[in-house]
Amino acid sequence: MLKMSDLEAAVAEGIISQDQAERLRDFSHRLSSTSDEIMEFSQDTRDEPFRLLRGFRDFFIAIGIAIFAVGLTAWFGSVSLVGYWLEPGETAYGMRAVAQSGGLVFVGIALAEWITRRQRLPLSSLVTALAFAIWSAGFLVAVAVLIRPDLISRVDVAHEILPWVYFLGAVLGLIAFYWRYRLPFTLLLLAGSAVGFTFFVLAATMGDQWTDLHGRILIGVLGLLVFAAAMWFDMKDPLRVKRFAECGFWLHLLAAPMLVHSLLLGQSDDAPNLGLILSTMTVLSLIALLIDRRALLVAGLSYLAVAIARIVSGSELVSGSEFAVTASVLGAAVLCLGLGWTPIRRGVMALVPSEELKSRLPPVAA
Repeated sequence: MLKMSDLEAAVAEGIISQDQAERLRDFSHRLSSTSDEIMEFSQDTRDEPFRLLRGFRDFFIAIGIAIFAVGLTAWFGSVSLVGYWLEPGETAYGMRAVAQSGGLVFVGIALAEWITRRQRLPLSSLVTALAFAIWSAGFLVAVAVLIRPDLISRVDVAHEILPWVYFLGAVLGLIAFYWRYRLPFTLLLLAGSAVGFTFFVLAATMGDQWTDLHGRILIGVLGLLVFAAAMWFDMKDPLRVKRFAECGFWLHLLAAPMLVHSLLLGQSDDAPNLGLILSTMTVLSLIALLIDRRALLVAGLSYLAVAIARIVSGSELVSGSEFAVTASVLGAAVLCLGLGWTPIRRGVMALVPSEELKSRLPPVAA
């Protein structure tokens, strides 16, 4: 990062004027006032940046949090829920379950305050957010069981109500978590929990048969909504230097498999639809290049592997080596696209007629 002494030296060398130096200094001061929004990366910020690990200390603490969370969940959960299962009519067991699950939520808050807000450790914060989501969901389930004890004694009622109550608890907890800590990874958990909540609510109201018939369309529609949210964050930060870019990254990571599987699920065993797989992957590749996000391509690799395998299996030249040839071709394609991403994207962006749309998309790297 440039320091004030660097600006003064640049003025002395005639690289910039004194007025430009003062404007850069004022700009730096404005950025420092919103430092929580600015992302700090060692890599090129135009290359889908996201924070996952800050040294081995972060990794070590994340392991500790994961083991600690599993232990607490098993300990408190087994004591409260097993006891309430044995005596579902006893209010004391229900109150104990609510108190203990609420205690886990407070443990999650304490961890987040120290790990996420003060230490700012990405991987450890990720594990903390996941644990907090599980504990928040368990707390609402305990409250629901306290209000309706038949959720424990009647399996049919529990099957209809408890799943969406669980996801609703996760949604509410994650909304509070994101509001407090602004951790981008929280949005992936939040969107996934919202998808689960919607799916189970519809299953409870419309019936399992309806979800079996329309589940694929539902996943596709929900995937489009998550994709739209990801693009909203992306368009707020096309240069990808703020937290919005990382928010978009995690949402794309969820939206991509939902969209790809809703389009192609079931096609891998249907030979006549080989063209559908290839044409769909071509369109998704163009979209990925336009928005400069690779998640769509990663989500479709399994289907692309199936398509390549079918083409390879029809040749007698590779008889007995279908797997090796498929893996080699697929790996070469991924490598070529990955290494040649910038020039390929430059060519695709040149085909976009709207300059306004180009200005909302990430610029092509030099």
